[in-house]
Amino acid sequence: MKHLQTCIRASALLLALAAPLSGQQRGALVVRTENRLAAERPDETISIAWSALRQALPGVLPDRVRVTDAGTGVEIVSQPLDGDADGTTDELLFQASYRPRETRDFVVEAVAPRDSVRPRVHARHDTHRDDVAWESDRIAFRIYGQGLWQAKEFEPLVSSGIDIWPKRVRDLIVDRWYAKGHDAYHRDTGEGADFYSVGTTLGAGGSAVWRNGTLHRARNFKTHRIIADGPIRAVFELGYEPWDAGGMQVSETKRISIDAGHNFFRQEITYRTQGGAEIPYAVGTVKREGIVGASSRSGAWAWVTTWGPVERKNGGHGSLGTAILMEKTRMEPRETDDHYLAISTARPGVPTVQYVGAGWTASGDFRAVEDWWRATDAFAARLANPIRVTLRRNGADLPVSAQ
Repeated sequence: MKHLQTCIRASALLLALAAPLSGQQRGALVVRTENRLAAERPDETISIAWSALRQALPGVLPDRVRVTDAGTGVEIVSQPLDGDADGTTDELLFQASYRPRETRDFVVEAVAPRDSVRPRVHARHDTHRDDVAWESDRIAFRIYGQGLWQAKEFEPLVSSGIDIWPKRVRDLIVDRWYAKGHDAYHRDTGEGADFYSVGTTLGAGGSAVWRNGTLHRARNFKTHRIIADGPIRAVFELGYEPWDAGGMQVSETKRISIDAGHNFFRQEITYRTQGGAEIPYAVGTVKREGIVGASSRSGAWAWVTTWGPVERKNGGHGSLGTAILMEKTRMEPRETDDHYLAISTARPGVPTVQYVGAGWTASGDFRAVEDWWRATDAFAARLANPIRVTLRRNGADLPVSAQ
């Protein structure tokens, strides 16, 4: 499975071949990136395996790595990522935007970055409510923990559904909204508001075991772990206690990551149960009055979407789209009385990957349902056609294997 990126792993790095280069680039490690789509790709995340960098750049450290645009010399925001939280860096991330079929080069150096960075993503655990909320500069989401049952001022909601916090600013708002309180963040005072009700449903992208035509859902998460918090990518994990899924005891680990500039997040689900039988599961988005569902299997990544008005209470305004994307070969769309579903199967202990997104008209990015479908199609095309990345030195490719 690929995130919205191309990972580079070096099987071996050979000495560079001689070739004419500018004085600035001679001897430097150059990352050549190619957009193979005839479409623009804003905020594309590029990932390079840290093991490859260490072979190519002796002396590189998480606090001594800098990426610059090879053409302009402008420094690019980067993020060393310890993706499994074991204390060892796994990847170097940076972002770039592309014109159709554009090739761009970047230089990576083993020196400290010059500039301070303003994060464009955030993940937070709210201790009082036991929520985990996450956001990019486009949209925010949250999910509920068992501690919510102990917070006396709130209903003891039992739900593993995913909430949406639609916003109409590029700022990171999660910390501010928790600070101003439950009633206040349900009213739009210029930034957006919580106009989305989850209740006991799957909300937008929640998951459940699917057996005999019934959703068997986990309760609120029991454990959480924030793994990374920007500036480009936020990552966290949730653990769910075993539950009875129609006669099958199942537990679940959910890993979520979101990248700057994107309305979609990556969701990786691992189910565990006794025995080796496949586990049928569903990722769903809830039906509400006035909401229209749609699905597409035209590309390598199929999708299920909804579009319709947000709740009108507390001054709710505008329309909201949701989307779930899965590999077409693994996904069957299904409609029930209360959800639009993407149905698939999982092997015990083997992660499955979906992408989930949301977009609001008041953000200024989507005027109508056709815009949301185009955005979902464009995201699916990017998943199917990751940026091609090669490492180069002195004008020659270094032998690498991408994954």
